[in-house]
Amino acid sequence: MTRVVPGSQRDFSLRITDIRPEDAGTYYCVKYRAGAQDTEFKSGAGTEVSVIGAKGQDLEVVQPSGPLSVSAGETLTLACTVNGVGPPGGVKWHKGSDRKQPPIYSERGPTPSRVTRVVAGSKTDFSIRISNIRPEDAGTYYCVKYRAATQDTELKSGAGTEVSVIATPSPPSIKGPASRVLSGTLATFSCTSDGFSPRAIKVTWLKDNTRITSPGPTILPEGDSISYQLLSTVQVPLTRDDVKSQLTCQIEHETLRSPLREFFKLGDILRVPPRVKLEANPANPVPLNESVTFSCSAEGFYPEDTTLALTLNSSLSETGTAEPMAQNGDGTFTLRSSLKLNATEDRNQSAFTCMVTQNSQPVAAETSVLNIRVPTEGSESVSIDHFMLSSFSVFIGLILANKLIVLAPFLLYRFLKKSRGKRNLGNTAVST
Repeated sequence: MTRVVPGSQRDFSLRITDIRPEDAGTYYCVKYRAGAQDTEFKSGAGTEVSVIGAKGQDLEVVQPSGPLSVSAGETLTLACTVNGVGPPGGVKWHKGSDRKQPPIYSERGPTPSRVTRVVAGSKTDFSIRISNIRPEDAGTYYCVKYRAATQDTELKSGAGTEVSVIATPSPPSIKGPASRVLSGTLATFSCTSDGFSPRAIKVTWLKDNTRITSPGPTILPEGDSISYQLLSTVQVPLTRDDVKSQLTCQIEHETLRSPLREFFKLGDILRVPPRVKLEANPANPVPLNESVTFSCSAEGFYPEDTTLALTLNSSLSETGTAEPMAQNGDGTFTLRSSLKLNATEDRNQSAFTCMVTQNSQPVAAETSVLNIRVPTEGSESVSIDHFMLSSFSVFIGLILANKLIVLAPFLLYRFLKKSRGKRNLGNTAVST
């Protein structure tokens, strides 16, 4: 080692001959302050020196190939060491083989806030950490040594480390029919979830904790991907008893400690038609001038969007008195209306109509005709229609009876005369 300009008080350049591999490193020119023990006064920025072509000391980038698996949200550590010597130039980390994409880490450039060095300032250990891992971080990462130039050129790359991200599925979401579905028919439901990895996932449908058979789920995309989404459908037969029933979509995945579940109340899409009844108390035929009550009811319907009307002879002037809507134990509802009146003769054959209207459904109706009976002397009472026929028969009978009374003397005279004639004829025969 010799001075380039011996004795100069300004040029302290050095010349080192017979360079060896161990001479690689960073050299600093330092000005000291004289004293009992010299102290550093000021230092240069340092000159980095690498040795090229030393036998057995070729540059080597050592990088584990993986694969590595990390859960979303965790921190990923990518290891890389650079051994040997090489020309000046920094080290960069790339995701994927396209070097034109911005690096995720650069020794001599800006670095994303999620990426940090494991050993800050090391000239051989270029391992990095990536925090808060996301599904899109899955891929192959390369540790690359560059040669310094106007535009850095790649000198040597590691083999690449394959990284897969284990991501939990999003909470499942159930979608039901857009409008209400009648009991006794099938309703179609779908369940979706996304953002999970790996691809394998299990979906189970339950109705009130009882498993329902369904086709296997559709998982997209079909090929390899950083994350996946699923779609599962099921057809559920609806009954009148399903107002309080609950549908469940359950998802199981290796990233979950317990299944994810979403619930759907079948009452939100169920429509149960009413059972319509029209009854008279007392039942037909009703005694003349006695009180009779006609009761109209719509029973077991759902939801509440139902109206009921009880009319007499389709007249709005005489309608029933409605009771407040009542909810049954199974969640369905009941409506009742009643009309009380006297069974006068002029109301015979009157028509009572019970009409029930449920939103967007055909009108349901029941009709009953009042049949009035009247008492008759010496026998049980009969209906007014039968009484009128019986009265007419009695009237005809009385007319016929009166005629027989008038004709009786004449008929008796003819009978006696005919008998006397036969007797005289018999006497004449004997005399002869």
